[in-house]
Order: sequence, then structure tokens, then C-alpha cells
Amino acid sequence: MSERSEFGAGLIVCLAKFSEHLRDHRASKVMSIHYYAGLSPTEREREEAEAKRYPVGDAATRLLQISPFRNGTEDLSRALEMWANAASDHFYDLDRTKAPPSLRKLASLTLSMGHGFSGAVWTWEHWEEIHKLWRQACIALDRRLGVKPDWGEW
Repeated sequence: MSERSEFGAGLIVCLAKFSEHLRDHRASKVMSIHYYAGLSPTEREREEAEAKRYPVGDAATRLLQISPFRNGTEDLSRALEMWANAASDHFYDLDRTKAPPSLRKLASLTLSMGHGFSGAVWTWEHWEEIHKLWRQACIALDRRLGVKPDWGEW
């Protein structure tokens, strides 16, 4: 590659830079939307009452994150697209010839989510698949380096 990469290049660099997005503010929105969508109407009322009572607490933070996203599946899909749009940039210069299959699948999935603009509906199951592929890619790269990976309990 003759010119410098804008979002990172290689294998581990791409995966590491992507990993930074797994707990960023956009990921927090995705998780908050999923959490809120799973609440019953009574639980939502409790969450909103708690947010009013404790304006800097967890409930208030979650509601603030999802305020533009309160329409269920459509909003989760849009939030996932927004997250993937930023996170998947780091796979543009992934060396696919040397990447393990799980890393190639992760790159393809997230690039299509964030840059495919296909009108697809992205779901919590896609979010879980991303995390599964991410863990598999981390372990596969460790194995390639000749170390015995252990994800650990925590």
C-alpha cells in the first residue's frame, strides 16, 4: 500500500480499532434502545419516573440516549446502521487474504450494515452475531500467533 490508510490497515490494527467502537457512545445507544424496547409499559413508566427523580442516574442516561429512538425495531435498526457506519470504516484496508474467516465475515457484515444502505432491518440478533464473530476473530488471531487463547470469565 503506497499511501497511508485513513482508518488503519492490517489485521490486528483493524480489529483493535474496530474494537474501540464496541463500547462507544453509539454502542451504548444500541444497548439502551434494546433495553427500553424490552420493557413492559409499567416498567417504562417506572424507568421514566426514576429518570425524573434522579436526572443524572442510569435511567435518565438511558432515556437521554434513546430520546430520538423510541419506535422499536425501526429505531434499533437505524441505531445499528449508525454504529456500524463508524465502526466498520476500520475494515476498509483489512488484509482479507490473511484474515481468518471470522474476521472476514465480521468485516463483511458490518460494512454491509454501515455502508450497504440496502434498506435491510438490522436486529439485536445481528448485534449478537457481531460480538460472536469479534470474539472468534480475536481467538483465531491469537492461535495464528501461536498462543493458547482463553477468553476468560470476566
